[in-house]
Amino acid sequence: MGGSNMSESSQESRRGFEIRSSIPVLRMFDEAKARAYYLDYLGFEVDWESRFSPTAPLYMQIHLGDAILHLNGHAKQDAPISEVNIPVLGLQNYCDYLNAKGSEFPEAVAVDPRYQGRNTDLNIWDPFGNYLVFCSQTTES
Repeated sequence: MGGSNMSESSQESRRGFEIRSSIPVLRMFDEAKARAYYLDYLGFEVDWESRFSPTAPLYMQIHLGDAILHLNGHAKQDAPISEVNIPVLGLQNYCDYLNAKGSEFPEAVAVDPRYQGRNTDLNIWDPFGNYLVFCSQTTES
């Protein structure tokens, strides 16, 4: 809406609240696949894990840099598919990092989705149908 971040921030302070970053909740059907993909491949780290009982599905928070995601093992097959934009500085370096792992996942390639001569996005699907867009505002070669 309108206004600058300073103006919005000062308005929030006067109102007594501050809106923080959102945390997307992604469906997850297989814990081992989730760990292999998010932790081993993408490089996320676990912040915490939760189960209602030792045999209950896993719900966990992971992070990579400032990006925080929740993976929900309670999700059913008909749970909504999520799309998440994750800002990244050094997108090509991140692609090179992923590709150097020589994993079974498709090659990480920065693309130019807006046809502006700038490779700004790495668009990938996780094993559960969630769509991750690692995006950069700078020109990547």
